[in-house]
Amino acid sequence: MKPVVRFLMLVGVISLATACARKDGSATAQVGSSTGSPVADSRQSSGTARTDGHGGSVAPPGLDERKGDKHLVEVLTTARSLAEAKGCFSCHQVDTKVLGPAFAWVAYRYQRDPKAVATLKYAIEHGVSGVWGSMPMPAQSVTPVEAEELVSWVLAQRPVAPPKSN
Repeated sequence: MKPVVRFLMLVGVISLATACARKDGSATAQVGSSTGSPVADSRQSSGTARTDGHGGSVAPPGLDERKGDKHLVEVLTTARSLAEAKGCFSCHQVDTKVLGPAFAWVAYRYQRDPKAVATLKYAIEHGVSGVWGSMPMPAQSVTPVEAEELVSWVLAQRPVAPPKSN
């Protein structure tokens, strides 16, 4: 590998780790804000939150489906705001690859995996590498409840298969 490429990759990884693991709170936003949530894509056609195919819900914690669509919108908006506050959008977008895979691609890959929640929660809390290419995902500064809420929100996205080249 050329020294310039190696240097640029190192700078990128250091920047990524710094942005994602910020502990001073400067990267946090107010969780109650909303910036447009793809709610229509986050539900099945039945109007209920998706399940993992084994009876377990992938809906964000706190979702009470009996309260209806307005409550679903509020829960998903709060989860998206948490993703924004934690800096997830520095490396991911809902339907476009940035440094990491699009959230919709993650939802597609794990849509039938009974261990999806545990696998993705571990990835957020502890970091992983080699799952979506060579770019590592560093451990994030989140509580276990926040990690579960983020995973549930990611899995609630409309699954989209990644392009063949990725």
